[in-house]
Amino acid sequence: MNESSRPLYWLGLSLVGAIIAAYVLFPIFWLVLASFKTTGELASLPLTFWPQAPTIEAYTALFDANSQSSQLLRWPTLISNSFIVAVSSTVLVLIFGTLAGYAFSRLHFPGRDLILGGLLISRMFQGAALLLPTYRLMNSLNLQDSLLGLILLYSAFGLPFATWIIASSLREIPFELEESAMMDGASRLQSMVRIVLPLATPALITAAMWHFVGAWSEFAFASILMESSDNKTVTIGLASFVELFTIEFNRVGAAASLVAMPIMVVFFFGQRYFTRGLLAGAVKG
Repeated sequence: MNESSRPLYWLGLSLVGAIIAAYVLFPIFWLVLASFKTTGELASLPLTFWPQAPTIEAYTALFDANSQSSQLLRWPTLISNSFIVAVSSTVLVLIFGTLAGYAFSRLHFPGRDLILGGLLISRMFQGAALLLPTYRLMNSLNLQDSLLGLILLYSAFGLPFATWIIASSLREIPFELEESAMMDGASRLQSMVRIVLPLATPALITAAMWHFVGAWSEFAFASILMESSDNKTVTIGLASFVELFTIEFNRVGAAASLVAMPIMVVFFFGQRYFTRGLLAGAVKG
């Protein structure tokens, strides 16, 4: 490609990217705008794009004890359950993923690279194929309809990918830094905590973000394991809400925006670390 055609090439790529982004994001943007409209405005013709009289009535109805939205589905309980499961499983994945990732990046043992590659290959298995055996396993362990069971299940599913991300990043950190710390009297654990982990912060945040988003938005396994209303997560509540309030699209938009809000917040504040963490170890490992 010559220099004269390079600007046109990047301009074309930018236009294609903008069109794809608009195609993907427009329904989401429309859903958010609909959550600030009244039921009458949504039913009126011609349709309006921007809310004529913006209101947060659809949001307050989700938590108003006297509204039908709150009586049928207890949103505070759904949200708290999802936060407990997502945060707890993320902490477990980070702890064990860091230890495993350090072992794969620093220790030499037979089949190390083969096992690490197998962890990544395990991500290729479709979740639908594991629904029945997972249900039977959790039922035999008396962990069905239990937040603890869901935490352990999500941790087990998220650990391989987190280990791979962290191990790939740790391999980029020179071992000489740890050797210097150990020559000064630090133990291997102290050198890992004080020297290695601060340098691997982007990878740790990336692993935490990937898992938190996946655990927060997971629906399939939660739908077959959670039966009581006290243990259901927010994704199950959203699916039920869409069935109950299909006509009241502003309330559906409010509920969907509420469920998506933690994910948007996580990516907004962690985007810089997320990009750096994905690029870490892209050449090696």
